[in-house]
Amino acid sequence: MDTCKSLRLVLLTLVFFLFSSTIGFGDVAEDTVNVLKSVNLEIQGMYNAISLNVWNASLVYEDSKWAVGLRLHDENVRSEAYKLGFINLKRPVDKSYFNLLAFVGQVQGVALTIGYESYSIPVTGFEKTYYISTNQVLQTEYSKTWLALPSLPLGDLVIGPFALNYEGFSLSKLGNEQPKVEINMKRGYALIDTVPLSFVQIGNIYSLGIFVFADKSLEQGAIVNLGWDLDEGRLVGLLGGRIFIDFQDFRFFFSTFGTYVPSSQNLKYGVWFRFLSPFSGDLIIQNNVAYFKLRFSE
Repeated sequence: MDTCKSLRLVLLTLVFFLFSSTIGFGDVAEDTVNVLKSVNLEIQGMYNAISLNVWNASLVYEDSKWAVGLRLHDENVRSEAYKLGFINLKRPVDKSYFNLLAFVGQVQGVALTIGYESYSIPVTGFEKTYYISTNQVLQTEYSKTWLALPSLPLGDLVIGPFALNYEGFSLSKLGNEQPKVEINMKRGYALIDTVPLSFVQIGNIYSLGIFVFADKSLEQGAIVNLGWDLDEGRLVGLLGGRIFIDFQDFRFFFSTFGTYVPSSQNLKYGVWFRFLSPFSGDLIIQNNVAYFKLRFSE
């Protein structure tokens, strides 16, 4: 399945949930989601490959070729106990997981995903996926960091407080030559005392600027950046931002960034959906290349 068809499938799914909630078929959408959660459905598409996983069975489609597979997955959540008055409570400290898929058919291969999430400050997380078939080798990588530090004395001066919210994703096609990076998006928002700063990377565009209309967690806000396009060797402007959308049971973050060059005909952009409910996952588009991963599970 090519990228456009994969993207249309995801967008049609999203439109269905939004449409059903809007016109009063919320119960239908809720029942559908509950069924998908009960079968632990996960769908992932990257480059020209897509996998549909139900329980431990998988269906893989790559370049008009089909395969069936067996999936093994495990998740380990570590918690710590603490007292709140006379009540003993537990809170999650971190989570590690892996997902191994082996498939055979018109195309053969394996896919391995490993991930880790830490919920203590600083909050960190990463996820890597290796997709190896008879036709191609793909790699995706996701990372996130959030931290907050109090004010620090430096002689007669005080620096801070300091906060940082960073998130990055890349999709690469590996081969005998140098890796071909299809998607490379990174965003970092920092707050030093009252000075909001932003860093955004789209492909080979690196930019710095200011972060405005920010909330305390630095999850939302707009950016106005100035950067350098290494591909074209020119100065570019970058505009965009991130916003949280809560529409009935549909909750997600929407990010979009794009170049602003009045004299250039080559518009470069990135769009990132991070879904929270009723399913979780990502939909990332950079310059007409798409990646998505949706999980319908508790």
